[in-house]
This record gives sequence, C-alpha cells and structure tokens, in this order.
Amino acid sequence: MRYLLFCSALGLGLTNGLQAAAPVFPLWPLPAAAHSLPVQGWGTGLTASYFNNGSLAGAPVLKRQDALIDFKWGAASPAPELPADNFSVRWEGLLAAPTTGRYRFVAVTSDEVRLWVNGKKVLDTWDGKKQSSLDDATVTLAAGEKTTIKLEYNDADGNAGIQLQWVAPGQAPQVIPSGNLYPLGSPMTPDPAGPPPVAKPKAVPTPTAAAKPAATKPVAATKPAPATKPATPAKPAAKPAAPAPAKVAKAAPPEKAPKPVKPPKPAKEVAEATPPADLSGLYMLTVRSTGRPLKVDQGRPATRAEQLAAAAAGVKEDAQWRIEPAGEGLYRLVSPGSNKVLEVLGSSTSNGAPLSVWTYYSGYNQRWKIEDAGEGYYKLTPKHVRKKVLTYGDSLQGGLQQLKYTAATNQQWKLVPVKPAEEPILAGAPAVPGVGANNMSVYPNPSNGVMQMSYNLSEARPLGWVLYNQNGAAVRVSDYRKQAAGAHHQTLDFTGLPAGDYYLSLTVGITNTRQLISIRRPTADAPEVGAATGK
Repeated sequence: MRYLLFCSALGLGLTNGLQAAAPVFPLWPLPAAAHSLPVQGWGTGLTASYFNNGSLAGAPVLKRQDALIDFKWGAASPAPELPADNFSVRWEGLLAAPTTGRYRFVAVTSDEVRLWVNGKKVLDTWDGKKQSSLDDATVTLAAGEKTTIKLEYNDADGNAGIQLQWVAPGQAPQVIPSGNLYPLGSPMTPDPAGPPPVAKPKAVPTPTAAAKPAATKPVAATKPAPATKPATPAKPAAKPAAPAPAKVAKAAPPEKAPKPVKPPKPAKEVAEATPPADLSGLYMLTVRSTGRPLKVDQGRPATRAEQLAAAAAGVKEDAQWRIEPAGEGLYRLVSPGSNKVLEVLGSSTSNGAPLSVWTYYSGYNQRWKIEDAGEGYYKLTPKHVRKKVLTYGDSLQGGLQQLKYTAATNQQWKLVPVKPAEEPILAGAPAVPGVGANNMSVYPNPSNGVMQMSYNLSEARPLGWVLYNQNGAAVRVSDYRKQAAGAHHQTLDFTGLPAGDYYLSLTVGITNTRQLISIRRPTADAPEVGAATGK
C-alpha cells in the first residue's frame, strides 16, 4: 500500500522534492486556455531620439514616442527643433510578432539606415554601404514574445523620409503596425489580459451643445431686472434705450458680401495640369559636349536580346537604356535585359558622387527627373537632390558623376531613340498551336535549351514570365513590363540549366498561362532537337 501511495504522489506531483528533481508530465490534456498565446496589439510605438546632426552625436534635441515609422518629411523639418537637412534619428523599443516564422525587414528610404532586431544587425546602408542580400534582413520571431529593435536613420541633404516595413510569413510587405511596437522597457512585461484597446475619436462639441451655455448667459444677465425699486424707475428704462440703437447701427455692414466674388482663371489651371510628354522607350543617351553615349560598367556579359538590339542600332549594347515611368513624373533608367537601374552611389548628396547600376528598390537616388534643357537636350536630376544633375566626365575628370547644374554642355543629354530589333521567327514555329488566352506557344519543344516563345496581345498589357523546375522553384525570371498590342516572340536561352522538364509560366496582366517544356542534351550519335537532318 505504501508503494501505491508513493506512486500516486509522484504522478500527481504532490512531493516538492521529486517535482524539483524531474518535470512531471500530466496524462490528461491541458485546458484550452493554457495553450493560448498572449494577446498582441497593445503596442503604442517606439521611443524616438532626434539629433541636430547626421551622426547621432551628443544629446538629442527632441525625445518623443512615434507610433509608426512612416514619415515623408520631404524638404521640411521633422520638428521645429531640427534642421531640414543634416539630422539623425534613433528609434528604440520592443517588437512583437503576430505569428511564428521568419520575417524580412525593409527600410524604404533614400537615406542611410541601420537596423538591429533581437541584437542582430539586419540592415546597414550607413556610410554608403550596400545591403548584400535580402537574406541578411530576415530574423526568426516567435509569436507571443517581445524582442528588442533599434533603427538609426541619417538624412544628409535633399528630401527626407523613411518607412519601416516587415514581410511576415506568407504575407505582403506592410508598415509595421503600432500595436506590434513598444517603447523602451523589459521584454518580459506581459500585455494586459483581454483584447487590445480601440482608439476612440475625441468628442467634438455639437452646435446644440455650444448653444446651451450661450442661451443660459442672457438669462443670468436679466436677473437684475426684477430688482425694480419705486425710487429709481427712470434709470433702468433709460439704460436699455441707449444700447438698443447702437446695436441696430452695428448690424448694418452685411452689404459688403459681394466683395469675395472673383472671376476664376480656368485657363491657367488647365495649363499647369497638363502632363509632360511621356518619354518612355529605348534610347541611347549622348552627352552634348562630346557626343559620347552614357555607359556604366555593369559587370556582366550582354544578353542575346541586347546584342541584337545593339547590332540593329549600330551601337554597343551597354550604351542602351530603357526609360520607364517611376511615378510622380519621374523615370528610372533601366539596363535592357536586367533589373538594374542607374543610380547615384550610396544616395550621396555630395558634388562628385559617382554613378552605378543596382537592382531597383524605388530609391530616391534611382528615380530621375528629365527636364528640357533646350535645343533638343535634357538634364537629368535624381529625386534625392534638388540642383545636382547627371554629369559626364572622362577618367581624369572622375567619370560619370553628380554635380551642381551650371548649364554646361557635359550636363546636357540627347535622347536618341533605339528601335528594338525583331528576332527572326524560327522555321516551323507558326505551325505550333497556341494555348491560353494569349495564344502562347513554344518552339522547338523539346529543345537543347534555346527556344522561341510566341504570344499575342489584343491590347497593350504588362507581362513577364517565370521558369519553374519540377520542385516548383523559380530558376529564371524575366522583367515585368508593358508591351504593345500585336504578335510578339522572344528567344529564350536556357542552355545553362540541366536537362529535364520545366514549367514556363507567362503572366499577362492578371492572366497566367503555363506550358510544360523539356530540355534535352544531344548525344554523340543523335542530332540536336530541331536540327535539320539530311536523307
């Protein structure tokens, strides 16, 4: 019996010594409340420290709590205590994730930033550094736990602004909500029980409520009236008679109402609202001073499409640029056949800052204002500065750079249109039946890795394609851009991929068409697929 009692005590965890020595695992399911995660959404923002210099030096001139990191200051100052340029900010506090998984962090800004999450530096563009990979900006977070977060920001010159986003597992990028951000404190402090608070709008007094006190005051003012004494009846009668005509005389000025009526100026408004001509297209940009084309070392060989287009235009493929709208009347200058665009290195605002090409991330230093400079030439100004433009220079002059505009001829560019070369349609391709809404076909299929994709567009639509392997992983991705209506064909070179079956997915607008393609490698005693054989 003693042995049975001892086992019962051990199973129920009634012996403190045994319970401390080894964990007790209950044999029945826990209540549902024990499995529920702490409530999220009680955050109110991060602790912010603002400095009147660009290096976070000294004591902050302003400390406050910012609910969101979503600011577009432009050319204005963030606060009266700060300058419009050359200031820095440090946001600190805690971060709570709604679900467990890997989160990617994105700082949308043209200025310098550094970001730490849970003590790990995930973003760093300070001093002109470049983020090496998107994988560097991912952190594994657990639901129901708070972790530390610190973001540092520096604006040197030009338009200022920053937006801190995260990409939750299976979600699109979004600004980190205020409910997931907490000011400086202990990560062990739990959220209060119950649902998070809901912000209520401040009560605004209605016109009826404002009228009540106005109505009560005159009543209080009439109280002296009952105090009518027989000795002085004439004085109260004479006093109200004097203000009565004065009030009537002051009420006369409503005759000045017609004054605000002014004739509108619709002609001027229409002229200002007229958008400039669209400069989209494929160009060679030549500088006025020497006639040389704009070229930037891209560190990669030219694609087949670039080589064909360059041969048709009589120029080298690295001298071509595709100008595409980037919003707000600005453009991006894209290197054909890649996702890289022309940018000012490191978002520098200094004179003499060099130019480079980088993957497009909507940076202010990657978006250009193209303005008429007269006589068929243009000046190109990056959005992150106001008076500095793209300037040509040889190797002794520092190469391509950003300099203050002085109307010099090496700061003015001619846009020479380049007609995209049409590749010849492969023999036998028209006989292949098309599939899907856009009559997509691929020939030859199977192939040795080089094939031609054809499709039709009933109207101008944006499109792109993705090649997937049998595991569903994307192994090749094209640009996604608008194309004109009509029949199109593209030569696709997949010779660098291993032999096997793949899925080629064409996306036109929101319509998607998939087709199975096969890559086969010829053997010594078998001809290449699609090759002519003599009999």
